[in-house]
Amino acid sequence: MKLDGDFVREVRKKANGDGSREARFAFIKEVKEARKKLSTPEVRRTFGECIKEYGRVPVAICVAATIIERRDRLETRTVRWATSVLELWTNKPYSGIAFAHINDNLHPTRIEEYAGEFMRLTTEEP
Repeated sequence: MKLDGDFVREVRKKANGDGSREARFAFIKEVKEARKKLSTPEVRRTFGECIKEYGRVPVAICVAATIIERRDRLETRTVRWATSVLELWTNKPYSGIAFAHINDNLHPTRIEEYAGEFMRLTTEEP
């Protein structure tokens, strides 16, 4: 899976910061805020607003964490996208990424519907 070059640079810069503990916790706080806003059955309507409010990177981390949690019910291409995004986040906490999981109370495959366009826009097609 080849992610868009600009998106890759954006994830590396924002998610990893300067590699410090403070940068890690500041980004985790931002991800938790985005997850809170995305954790609603109305996520289809609020998804675009969350990208505008929090930016592409925190939302991408939330989407990727949710995809990894639900990977047994999703397409391989979607899981590869999530894995590629999470590999860029080298400053993630040792405790894991479960804190970023979106609890939307929807069927696991719905994430491919409401985040599908976002995933396509952040991927370079061969």
